[in-house]
Amino acid sequence: MIQHHAPTVMRWLLALILVTAGCFSSLIPLSAQSPGKSSPPNILFFLADDLGWRDLGCYGSRFYESPTLDQLAASGLRFTQAYTAATVCSPTRASILTGQTPARHGCTNYGGSIDPSKHISLGKTLQRSGYQTFFAGKWHIGNTTPQQEGFTEVAEKSTRSGDLKTDPKSTRSITQSTLEFLNQIDPDQPFFAYVNYHAVHTPLRERADLVAKYQAKRTANPPTSFGPSGLETERDRANKQIQDDPAFAAMVEGLDTSVAKILQSLAKAGREENTIVIFYSDNGGLSTKPCTSNLPLRAGKGWVYEGGIRVPLIIRWPGHITPGTTCETPVTSMDFYPTLLQAAGLQQLPKEHQDGISLLPLITEGTRPARTTFYWHYPHYHGAGCIPVGAMREGSHKLIQWYGSKRYELYDLSTDPSELTDISESHPELVRRLADKFKRWQNSFPKIKYDSVNKFKKNK
Repeated sequence: MIQHHAPTVMRWLLALILVTAGCFSSLIPLSAQSPGKSSPPNILFFLADDLGWRDLGCYGSRFYESPTLDQLAASGLRFTQAYTAATVCSPTRASILTGQTPARHGCTNYGGSIDPSKHISLGKTLQRSGYQTFFAGKWHIGNTTPQQEGFTEVAEKSTRSGDLKTDPKSTRSITQSTLEFLNQIDPDQPFFAYVNYHAVHTPLRERADLVAKYQAKRTANPPTSFGPSGLETERDRANKQIQDDPAFAAMVEGLDTSVAKILQSLAKAGREENTIVIFYSDNGGLSTKPCTSNLPLRAGKGWVYEGGIRVPLIIRWPGHITPGTTCETPVTSMDFYPTLLQAAGLQQLPKEHQDGISLLPLITEGTRPARTTFYWHYPHYHGAGCIPVGAMREGSHKLIQWYGSKRYELYDLSTDPSELTDISESHPELVRRLADKFKRWQNSFPKIKYDSVNKFKKNK
């Protein structure tokens, strides 16, 4: 729930012509609108890689420093229950662009792909509606390219596979490419800039002086755990308990500094007031390697426990979102597509963004959506220790199904957000009802399968 005023939502009209099969026939360009209509908003979307729910100061980190993103939250809306579509990167990235759950678009694991001929992406829709579209950074959606998904301008060093090793130079290169795009755009046309950083993905690398800063900080004031106890391991993997890695902290600051440069450029050009800024992560923080701790949330990247799927989300839209507000309503990756279409005054495309809802009434007026159920499907083994799994959340109850077995876990997130107490045995009727509902959801998609071989299993 959000507590704030209900500002007037910008309304401007675009004619959208749909033909059979849900495809575009033609669009009236933005330049052809009647005089006097409000200008459509620019969209600046930052996507971090492996940034966990507790990895920013505004989300409670006491070791990492993120002054720019903290200020962005203070001037906008911060979500406390923002979820990703998947526990790993590629499926989430595909879901942002398609508005579809991984079980529907078919990219269920990192390195997976989607077929551009079978959907009309967010980028393509905005491009065809007159937006100047730009992509920079880590793409990582198989063999598809940003150009195929509607991005006219693509930064030279953007990577399709995501194999570019994370280092300070790649973060700065992505930032510089974005600044160059913003400096050459047509000021009379709106833009959609989708900026995908490699940070804070491993390997952990940043400038030596920044790493030294956090080494000294750790020595002077050793960090402590957020608790609770009982989450020290997941299966056979140690689960990091403390945020204390100097290199990771340096990467968070480097990411924050890069965002600052882009926001400063936006303000200097006078575009800040009419720009929707979104900051989000592709999955939870990697906690089963020496990266970060997601406590008090359980586990991290690769897992369907909260630490693997709950992430930071900040949205700023001056004049439409009350500064300094917090939203506790659960939202997910598929919601960006319909939300941004409505914010831009464009017609919804329900055959495309089938699994998302527009959050515009929520973020501008505080009107909670009717949706109460969320689903996750990760039918793979993961190097972080997870095994094929599915999950669903209905209200505050979360059911986890470990594929290949009949074992379920049930948690009440309203009283147990750390998922410490499995209540499945004491609530068998609820488990049966939720399991039946989850099965019906699974059966609505073809080829719901899971891996039978664990390629990460060590030979003994």
